[in-house]
Amino acid sequence: MARNRGRAREARVVAATPPPNPRSLAVLGLILACVAGPVGVVVSVVALHRARRAGEKDAVALVGIIVGLATTAAFIAGVVYFQAVFAGQAGVCADLGPGVHEGAFGTFTCPAD
Repeated sequence: MARNRGRAREARVVAATPPPNPRSLAVLGLILACVAGPVGVVVSVVALHRARRAGEKDAVALVGIIVGLATTAAFIAGVVYFQAVFAGQAGVCADLGPGVHEGAFGTFTCPAD
């Protein structure tokens, strides 16, 4: 420690990596919203939050949130619909028994047990 008295101390400047641009994050959120709804919603919300904190308005992030919510809702509705169709057809076959039956929505073919 005594050796360093006369020398000036060197200050190290560490460059921090800049945070991602809110605009590019919003575009990424919109792309993800089209493919994977919930992930796109989260990324778009983060982009919108960062843009608002920077004092900017980001319409792309808002569109990403809307598209992500619509994609998620459509996926859930599709799962519920297909489950109802398959459960409904199994329910018809359970009620009518094996064979070919004419129904209001078409012909049902129920396999023999």
